[in-house]
Amino acid sequence: MTAHDQMRAMLDQLMGTGRNGENNKFQVKYSDPKVCKSFLLACCPHEILSSTRMDLGECPQIHDLALRADYEAAQKKKDHFYDIDAMEHLQNFIADCDRRTEQAKQRLAETQEELSAEVAAKANNVHVLAEEIGKKLAKAEQLGEEGFVEESMKLMGEIDELRKKKNEAEQEYRNSMPASSYQQQKLRKIG
Repeated sequence: MTAHDQMRAMLDQLMGTGRNGENNKFQVKYSDPKVCKSFLLACCPHEILSSTRMDLGECPQIHDLALRADYEAAQKKKDHFYDIDAMEHLQNFIADCDRRTEQAKQRLAETQEELSAEVAAKANNVHVLAEEIGKKLAKAEQLGEEGFVEESMKLMGEIDELRKKKNEAEQEYRNSMPASSYQQQKLRKIG
């Protein structure tokens, strides 16, 4: 937008569409159904939420600062009750946002259930490996006491391999858990 266009827009905003004494026969008036009533009241959600996560894109109705100035001047003389139209528009928008939010919450709950099942399976894998390590350690100790040192050493090699697998399984478990859940679990262990 050039400086000339910016100045024209500012003059339109201040003085309305008839600022040059022009005849407005062919121009749109603020009362036209194509004009956004919410915009005239400076509360169009398309404009307010632009460049946000809830950006709705451009409003399908006309937004013109000159028409807003015309409306404000006319509103001083007579109430047009555009606030009711704007409120209905905003209530419809809020209902739509609430619907989207509920859908997002439902998807999140489903995703969390899936993640919880996955995390539980990985935690169970870690417990199974820890139990197997414990059993083999007890057996290796027993074999060592009975004089079967070679068998005991062989079992200790297997135990080392199981420990490596267990460490990998623990790391996989930690990586699959959402960070906040992992931190909460660590705090529970500390407390």
